[in-house]
Amino acid sequence: MRLLAAFVACASVAGLGTAAGPARAAAEPATAAASIARPLTWQPCPEDPTADCAELTLPVDWSRPHGPSFEMAVVRRKATDPTRRIGSLVVNFGGPGSLGVDDVLTTYKDFFSAEVNARFDRVGFDPRGWGRSAAPTCPQVGPRPTADPTTPAGFAEFAADNRRLVHGCRAGTGPLYDRLDTLSVVRDIEALRAALGDRRLTFWGVSYGTLMAQQYAELFPQRVRALVADSNMDHSVGGADFLRAQAATVEDSFTEFVNWCAAAADCPLHGADVGALFERLYSRAEAGTLYEPGNPTRGVRPKNLLSAIQWKISYLKEAPTDTLADARRSAADLLAALDASPPRPAPAIPDIPDSDARSRQSVLCADWRLDIPDAGTLAAIGRRSQTIAPHMRRSIQAWDAMTYCLGRPMPVTNPPRPYRIPGHTPILLVNNLHDPQTPYSWAVHAARQIPGATLLAADGWGHMSYDKSRCAAALTDRYLIDLAMPAPDTHCAPDD
Repeated sequence: MRLLAAFVACASVAGLGTAAGPARAAAEPATAAASIARPLTWQPCPEDPTADCAELTLPVDWSRPHGPSFEMAVVRRKATDPTRRIGSLVVNFGGPGSLGVDDVLTTYKDFFSAEVNARFDRVGFDPRGWGRSAAPTCPQVGPRPTADPTTPAGFAEFAADNRRLVHGCRAGTGPLYDRLDTLSVVRDIEALRAALGDRRLTFWGVSYGTLMAQQYAELFPQRVRALVADSNMDHSVGGADFLRAQAATVEDSFTEFVNWCAAAADCPLHGADVGALFERLYSRAEAGTLYEPGNPTRGVRPKNLLSAIQWKISYLKEAPTDTLADARRSAADLLAALDASPPRPAPAIPDIPDSDARSRQSVLCADWRLDIPDAGTLAAIGRRSQTIAPHMRRSIQAWDAMTYCLGRPMPVTNPPRPYRIPGHTPILLVNNLHDPQTPYSWAVHAARQIPGATLLAADGWGHMSYDKSRCAAALTDRYLIDLAMPAPDTHCAPDD
């Protein structure tokens, strides 16, 4: 939103040891997932004939491998230097529910370095229940509740709405809807590895994709060639720690921006009290008198304001590309608008859950114990989050995940627990020091529990390291290609 450009535009104009791969077993039994996999039949993709598309038939329920099945969509971009090809690099760009086919076809077509592209076929997939891989069939529903879920009545309304969403999707979709957890996806990845003809898996995952990397190492350690987890989840933490860490990390990133703006003359709000300015914006949003510039029919509510800023400080590379002059004009307009008389309250825009929101609910509520027993507990969590994050109040991403799980609409089939990964399994964990979505503390905690892990710290900002630190990208490439781990305690300076 242009209203927020003054906060975020300046972000876009400012600124080794070797570890051997896993030992080869003399004879390795086929995994159950690999035993049912068949070689993929590749065809030129309709959207882009330079890439290959295929479908992989997989069981809905891995405890019944020969029961009902679904088709998982897969895409491949071949290695640009076949004479030096190492194998396949399976990628996942996060989620839950990254549309991996689109990612490899278009969104992240040129994401990896030329050397990685030369040595690997880049392979993406739509996880079960997403995009082209048996997306759920859900009924049309109205807006999400607008009541305060920290009150008994509001809590009951949210819980009833969650159950209504799940029951409708379950009835329309069938048994797959209850089997969208990450452990099921990890078994799908193992079947994909076998179908690709790779003896061992080379995998790169970011954000929610790191949970796939970590849990693959737990289930199939003997099948690992190289695993990279960039911007890490920590599946060993419970719900309270999950929410506390998310609140702390969004506040940390906002504080980093405020501090940069105070020190950098290039910041369009340099010299202003940015924290106080944000509080004025938030007060307007609470009063219903904040709306998009020039459009008084579209209100900006507190959640809109928080989620927009938290998204912008997560994805700095996608922040507005305004020139400094444009950003300064936006800042001046913002300050003038706040000094003017408040406008009339703007109409609220309803939050209508789409199919992605329903699928995301089914994954998160199956992977995490985010269910809260009552309104009082939820209110206490809200107060604790606001203490931790006085400006950002809470992580909107985490709060949404939690409120979608109220009422226990889904069984927790993949609950958090301490990691159980054999010591010989190589896995490279990479994390930005100031990541507003996946806290650096999660990467540290996960690394301490995984004996074969090496943690690479990128001392910069935003979500995902590979596209924000040339140093981290180079060390990641070296590991993927040569299986050479960075030295322990390596830190990479940010590019800007």
